[in-house]
Amino acid sequence: EPSAEVDIGCSREGGGLKIGGSDWLEILGCGMIHPRVLENCGIDSSRYQGFAFGLGIERAAMLKYGIPDLRTFYESDLRWLKHYGFPALAQPTIAGGLTP
Repeated sequence: EPSAEVDIGCSREGGGLKIGGSDWLEILGCGMIHPRVLENCGIDSSRYQGFAFGLGIERAAMLKYGIPDLRTFYESDLRWLKHYGFPALAQPTIAGGLTP
């Protein structure tokens, strides 16, 4: 299925991630939804098509905090949360940002 993405240059050095460099990090992605996905949702793919897009907010966080691997966001490791300064159940506010 057709797709597109926006990438930015980055470098992976010292176990971190920084803007600028010869590596690439996808931050925006979009593309056509495969007809089977529509059919599995009960939508007639011969009549309808779908388009998905989104900002990879975790990609922006990777750059902000120098996190080299996207998978660390989804591993539910409390040691990782403590290392990056997020209490396990903290909810950010507009006024307070992400800092506790």
